[in-house]
Amino acid sequence: MAWNSFSAGLLFIAVNVVCYEFCVANTAFYADNGLQQTVIINKMKARQRKGVQQEILTLLGLHHRPKPKDHHGEEDSAPKFMIDLYKTLEEEETLPMEDNDDKFHNHLKSKLNDSLGLDLTKVDGSDVIMSFVNHAGKVSYLRHEKDKTFYFDFSEVSPEEGVTGAELRLHKDTVTNDGVGQITIEVFMIQQGADIEDKTLNSEVNVTISNSFTGWFGLNVTRAAERWTNFPVSNLGLYMKIRDQNGKNVEPKHVGLVTRKGPTDKQPFMVGYFSMAHEVHSRRTRSTRSYQTVSDTSQNEMAYAYSDEPYNPYSNSYLRFKNLPCKRHSLYVSFRDLGWRDWVIAPDGYSAFYCHGECSFPLAANMNATNHAIVQTLVHLMDPVLVPKPCCAPTKLNAISVLYFDANSNVVLKKYKSMIVKSCGCH
Repeated sequence: MAWNSFSAGLLFIAVNVVCYEFCVANTAFYADNGLQQTVIINKMKARQRKGVQQEILTLLGLHHRPKPKDHHGEEDSAPKFMIDLYKTLEEEETLPMEDNDDKFHNHLKSKLNDSLGLDLTKVDGSDVIMSFVNHAGKVSYLRHEKDKTFYFDFSEVSPEEGVTGAELRLHKDTVTNDGVGQITIEVFMIQQGADIEDKTLNSEVNVTISNSFTGWFGLNVTRAAERWTNFPVSNLGLYMKIRDQNGKNVEPKHVGLVTRKGPTDKQPFMVGYFSMAHEVHSRRTRSTRSYQTVSDTSQNEMAYAYSDEPYNPYSNSYLRFKNLPCKRHSLYVSFRDLGWRDWVIAPDGYSAFYCHGECSFPLAANMNATNHAIVQTLVHLMDPVLVPKPCCAPTKLNAISVLYFDANSNVVLKKYKSMIVKSCGCH
C-alpha cells in the first residue's frame, strides 16, 4: 500500500511537471486574422501562460495576484458603491467623442452628485479610488464599542499613492420624531497613549445634520487616511460619538444610523481617493527561462501553431495582410480567459487594438503621418537600404479603468493610462 501511494505521488508530480511544460490553454488575446475576422491568438503552454499573467500584473502595478480573504457580495454597500461609480464613468467613456461635450459632462456631474453624493472634480483628479470594508469586529480592542468603531485596512495602499481625499460614508434610516431636531456626529482618530494599553481620541471631523435626514452622507477623514498611508502602524481605527441638540450622547440606532450589524447594503464603509505622482511599474529581475515564450519554440512549431495569423510570417494570410496601409486593428485582452474572475469585477476584458500596416509613398491624409515621416518616406525611395520606411504606430492612446478586489476584500477602481489605441499613424 505504501509503495502504491509513493508511486501515485510520483505519477502526480510527473503529470504536473509535464503539464507545466506542455499543457496548453487559451492565451486570452484575440486579434484580426486579415480576413475581417477576430480569432484567438494561438494557445500557449501553462508555463508561458503564467509568465504572461505575471507580466500583465506588473503592468497593472501589482506584484502578485490578489486573493481576497472574504468575498463580499456585489450588493454589499462598499462593492455596490464602487460598481455604481464604475458604471457611471463607463457611460461617459462609451459615448462617441463628438457627443462627449460640456452638456454631457454637466449631466455626469449631476448624476454623480445625485446618486452617489460625489464631486466629479475629485473623481476626475484621482488615479485610484478605493472602498474600504469596516473590519472593527476583528480588532480586539474595538469589539466592546462595536457600533461606534471603525477599522479600515490600509496595508494594500502603496506609499506612492498620495491621498487626495477620504470619506467615511454612513447611511441614516428614517426615524420617528422623538423630539430630537438635530444630531451632531463627531469622528475621532484613535491614537496610541503613553501606555501600551492606553488609547487617546483625536477629533477628526464633526457634522450636524437634521434628524429627519434619510440616505447616505459622507464625513471628511482625509487627515486620518494620510496618516495611515504614511505611517501604517498608526492605524488604530476611528471612534464615533453622537450627541443630540442638548449635548446628550445617543446611540447610533436611536437616530437611524446603520452600523456594521445592519443590512449589508447600508453598512458603513470608507472611500479613499489617491493620485500617482508618476507611473509606477516596478519591474523585478526575471530569469530569461521563466519568461521566454515563442523563443523556445522551433520554427516548425511556430508555423503550425500560427497556421492562419496575419502578424506571423509563417501565416497563410500574412502576405494579404502585410501590404495593407497603416491602420488600427482589433486586439482584445480577456481577463476572464486569464482566470481572474475571482478578483477582477469589471471589465471582463478590454479592446486594446494595435497598429499595423505599410507606410509607403504616397502617404494618404488618413494615415496621420508626421512631417518627419513624409521626409523619411522620400529619402527611403532614394535609398531603401540605408533609410527604412516610417513605422505604423499609435498616435493617440486612451486609459482604461479596472475594478477589482484587493487581498483585504477592499474594492479598487484604478485608471491605467495609455492602454487603448485610439488612432494610428506613420512615424
